[in-house]
Amino acid sequence: MSQVLRAYLAITVLAVSWGTIPLIIRTSEISSISLVGVRTFIGSIFLGIILLKKGLSIKELIKPGLILGPLLALHWVTMFESIELNSVAVGIGLVFSYPIFVIFIEYGRGTKPQTYQILLILSGFFGLYLLLDVINIKSISGVVYGLISSISLAFIITIGERYSSKLGGLKVAFSQLIIAALILIKFTLDEWDWMISNILISLFLGLFLTALGLTTYWYVVKVIKPLAVSTITYLEPVTGVVLGAIILNESLKIKQIFGFSIVLFVGILQVYFDSKIKPASNVS
Repeated sequence: MSQVLRAYLAITVLAVSWGTIPLIIRTSEISSISLVGVRTFIGSIFLGIILLKKGLSIKELIKPGLILGPLLALHWVTMFESIELNSVAVGIGLVFSYPIFVIFIEYGRGTKPQTYQILLILSGFFGLYLLLDVINIKSISGVVYGLISSISLAFIITIGERYSSKLGGLKVAFSQLIIAALILIKFTLDEWDWMISNILISLFLGLFLTALGLTTYWYVVKVIKPLAVSTITYLEPVTGVVLGAIILNESLKIKQIFGFSIVLFVGILQVYFDSKIKPASNVS
């Protein structure tokens, strides 16, 4: 299996895994922001221990941490605020418009996306729109939060790509997590008892979905370009909707199933085109 196909397999598994987060949010007893604090706190400690054993150079992590850490905290906090003010469907739909912003950022950096890539992203977003069944917008503030979350995520991906190529996924993940954890430490301490009493959920969030998840993500970005990664991560909200139907007995309409099919087809086409045309130029 080629490096590109391994990267696509990794981001697919990761996107599906991250799709469990909305289910955890909806079934937990603490606020969404506190959950973010818990996952960044545990994740940063775990990666910090690994890096200390390998030899940690603080100096090289300061700049990426100070840039990516606040962006990560901003992205997660505003995403959950958007969901709380509107709905899961509206919030996620707004956040996952981020590939469109990635296109604009790439243009600004002088990188012209290929036509097929733009078509895949727009097709995937249309499928996502059908899947999430976005109908009612209850709060304009929620829309603003969702767009802020989307834009911050687009910047995380495009800026982080450069640092992951230079430092590696483990260091980039730790640098952004430790700063985000410090920013959100109040919310973590507010729910310290919950974190201890629900240690298995906390570890699943902090170790698997956050520490391992972000490290894997930055490895993938070194191999395939941000736009291609963005297309595959449409599977994250797909997983959330499917799990909602299976576990929470939420109904799925015909148009949602159609949207689900579009997103899957777009993902398959993305892998096909990238494996046939050429690997990303930023492979290291």
